[in-house]
Amino acid sequence: MKKTIITSILVLFTVLTFFGCQSVPTDIPTDITEAELTKLAQAAYDNGNTKAATIYYETIIERFGNNPESFVSANFELAHLLVKEKKYNDAKPILEEILGLYTEDFSNSLPPEYKKLAQIDLEKINEK
Repeated sequence: MKKTIITSILVLFTVLTFFGCQSVPTDIPTDITEAELTKLAQAAYDNGNTKAATIYYETIIERFGNNPESFVSANFELAHLLVKEKKYNDAKPILEEILGLYTEDFSNSLPPEYKKLAQIDLEKINEK
């Protein structure tokens, strides 16, 4: 009986610890830089917390999205997360929007790597 209780407590502790690591940010300081937000998003994703990573990328878009380079990079990362989660219907319009920006006048100011990466992810989606 004691062994069962101890095992149950250990299992409960493990489950709570796992879900505690999956917390999402609720109050992101307004003075945090785009680079810091990107690092936080990448760290969250590396730790398996895609919800937090999504919030950080959305914050980048909200706060720094008037810069076309920031807008494209954060949107690509967000779409790429969705592709990895197999949420193709959510990722596809984001990727299409990114590729559409490369046909506009300011496409020379956009990082060229995101065009290719968006094309690759879009091809994956279209194959599914």
